[in-house]
Amino acid sequence: MRQEWEPEDLTEVWTLLEEDQERLRNKSGANRLGFALLLKFLEVEARFPEDAEEIPVPAVSYVAQQVKVSAEEWAAYDWSGRAIKRHRMEIRGAFGFRECTEEDQAQLAEWLAVELCGVELNRDRLAGAVVARCRKDRLEPPTPGRIARLVGSAVSTFPYEDLAVVPAVVVRFADEHRHGSARQPRWATRSSCRPMHPILPLWR
Repeated sequence: MRQEWEPEDLTEVWTLLEEDQERLRNKSGANRLGFALLLKFLEVEARFPEDAEEIPVPAVSYVAQQVKVSAEEWAAYDWSGRAIKRHRMEIRGAFGFRECTEEDQAQLAEWLAVELCGVELNRDRLAGAVVARCRKDRLEPPTPGRIARLVGSAVSTFPYEDLAVVPAVVVRFADEHRHGSARQPRWATRSSCRPMHPILPLWR
């Protein structure tokens, strides 16, 4: 996620909606701020942040003002306790996401081997395709390390020697459009949900 945000972008992307505020009613202090930031981050990125530093400082300050909690409380949010596990579960439910299971990862590796490895050699783009596919299927993506292993497994099992020509595939991802987009989608399945934007690759 980019770290520099203009005031108008903060307002457009990081403003808590009424339904978001409702979910904060039984939370206070660091848990209140942490939940709000995780909620908005998943709305923008379709995943949870790996650590506190990944959330932009301007966003922390702006969200802290809305929830009436000091921005300094963000440093006290527990990243390994029970609260964050409950928060993630609640947020996934709000947006219709679920955790990526071992079975899901096996299916992703098979999909890579069957659909993409024959037309794409770059492992970074293959990893990006996994993230895009997870967004499309509303799966919380595996960690970067697991994605790298998943890509490595798919590449190692593909019979590249059987290919006469390997064409290049240009993969477009959300990052390329994020700076120009007004607002990222809310992922929940409801009639008020904005259209999915930016356009992700329509993998089969």
